[in-house]
Amino acid sequence: MFESGRLCVRVPDGWMAFCGTDSGGNVTAKKVHIYKGISCETEMFTHVGMTVCFFDRRDYYLCPRHFYDDVADKEPFTLGAYTWNGYTCTSLGYPYTMLDTRWDGCIFQVMILMKNGEHEISLEDPDVRLILESLAAT
Repeated sequence: MFESGRLCVRVPDGWMAFCGTDSGGNVTAKKVHIYKGISCETEMFTHVGMTVCFFDRRDYYLCPRHFYDDVADKEPFTLGAYTWNGYTCTSLGYPYTMLDTRWDGCIFQVMILMKNGEHEISLEDPDVRLILESLAAT
């Protein structure tokens, strides 16, 4: 398990988790990157993975769908304790699946980078599903 101080998530073997930065460049416990097949944080730019953002009741949440190209809605689905809503899209030519769920007045947003070079994951991958199923606020 990886615990950021705001959220915890199970990290499968062969994946690496670390906290991300906020818009001011400060490391934040509300953003966790989970990337497959990396051994250092900078390798996230050449691999596939997921970014989980946590928004509590005091945070402003703006759905980013209008910033992306080729947006296509996904059917809502339940996995673990949450019902996920989302869409697929591209950003700078990279394919993403974007998901969010609401829980107790809070929001989890998950951005899944589906393909980067020869690396690829899908929403059906057991590791991806394990990560989504394990997600919890702390």
